[in-house]
Amino acid sequence: MEKMRMDEIIARNWSNAKNMLWYEGEWWTGERVLALAEENVKALKAAGFGAGDRVVAMLPNSPAFQALCIAVWKLHGAVATLNALAGPQAIAAQVQHTMPAVIVAAPAMKAHAAAFAALPMPMVFLENTGSLPEFKAMPTFKTDEDMAMIFYTSGTTGTPKGVPITHMNIITDMIQALKQVLPDVEAHNLLNVLPNFHTLGCCLAGFMPMLAGIPETIRSNFLPVDGTIRAIDEAGVTALVAVPTLLHFLCGVAAKTGWRPRTARYVICGGDRLTKPLRERVEKLLGLQIIEGYGLTECSPIVSAQAFYGSPEGSVGPMLCDMEYKLCDLDGSPATGDEGVLWIKGPNVASEYFRAPEITAEKFKDGWFNTGDMVRIDDKRNIFIEERVSDLIIVGGFNVYPQEVEAVLNSNPKVKESAAVGVARTVTGQMVRAFVILKEGVTTSSSELVDWCRERLPHYKVPRSIKTVTDFPRNALGKVLRRKLREEEDTSNHEE
Repeated sequence: MEKMRMDEIIARNWSNAKNMLWYEGEWWTGERVLALAEENVKALKAAGFGAGDRVVAMLPNSPAFQALCIAVWKLHGAVATLNALAGPQAIAAQVQHTMPAVIVAAPAMKAHAAAFAALPMPMVFLENTGSLPEFKAMPTFKTDEDMAMIFYTSGTTGTPKGVPITHMNIITDMIQALKQVLPDVEAHNLLNVLPNFHTLGCCLAGFMPMLAGIPETIRSNFLPVDGTIRAIDEAGVTALVAVPTLLHFLCGVAAKTGWRPRTARYVICGGDRLTKPLRERVEKLLGLQIIEGYGLTECSPIVSAQAFYGSPEGSVGPMLCDMEYKLCDLDGSPATGDEGVLWIKGPNVASEYFRAPEITAEKFKDGWFNTGDMVRIDDKRNIFIEERVSDLIIVGGFNVYPQEVEAVLNSNPKVKESAAVGVARTVTGQMVRAFVILKEGVTTSSSELVDWCRERLPHYKVPRSIKTVTDFPRNALGKVLRRKLREEEDTSNHEE
């Protein structure tokens, strides 16, 4: 396939007077967005920014963020998006790893600017509808001009890794996904509300509409939820790009007020598993057809998605058509049967981690990427996620998938949500420890819940103890971080 660049495709698709971007009650034409991008091109050139340079962006979803990305790409540079709420220490570490020519932040970051004063590169502030101010770029090392974005992901190790994504990675991923998920794409207007420092929100909700030449509706923040609901209805959103946490909030409003989206027909959901009860609430209260998918940052991000015409229950849909896969055992040898650790390759898959040769060597081999996910795949390439390898619990040599334990706990009428992890034990290797959030106004005991599990699970899968908590550690998309729960348990056991 001939190499393409996103800025060139967007320029072709949005060089018109049509309304292409809705933000804060106002429609922007494609021409206006591209004009803002040109203002940024002039500012970047004047600052000394050039091909192979990088910009770190700590910005909310906005017309300014989209225009900044286009401008950086036109100059053959790359954008690294960071979570402004990650804390000064984590941000500084990621900035030093990226070594950008400039940090571009939201005005709200001015209050924390002193925390980054020791960094050698300039820090400038960008309004949500504005262009870059004057600055002088810091000279830095050059990277591949094909690189479009750098996303940071902690994965399963807890150590953030930079994933360099090329223009072709994103373009090929979006082309494949559109064929499978929204074949009538020209009729759509996508909701762009997920944080842009995650590939799901940035690529699927932010860049895909520009690449497909369709409108998008931008919200800088999902909360307050009333504002998002107004945006969905006023802008005429037809498809939501969402995570389970967002859908939970929307269903809550719908249950209390009777609201249903006027124009929306689909919700494309990723970031975490969508439980059956939440799926049923979305269909009943919001009247939306759910398209659930599976992806990883390293895959730009979509690996598979339930086709618009339906997929087998329990699957996250068929793998995208241009991707190859193989299933391996934990040691990397070929797996027997239809279950194993998923290794993939394809035009949308990154080739390395940014400035991390040792981690790259562990996860990327001969063009293949080790997802670290234990899956089952049927003869139609539908993927059934069993568990992340790192979350797999091994009790006395037997594999226990946390999902199995959580499904049983979630079936208890008193349990709102649960999480299961493995805790190290010298005799059995590991034991199962579970955590639950109870529904409002109910009480129970650990022994009562353990008995519930004992009646429904083999003995080695039954949690030895179950803790009641008010919430779980989660990432920015609301996904439960089992790794954090394991770390807390290990610390607690050590202190004991």
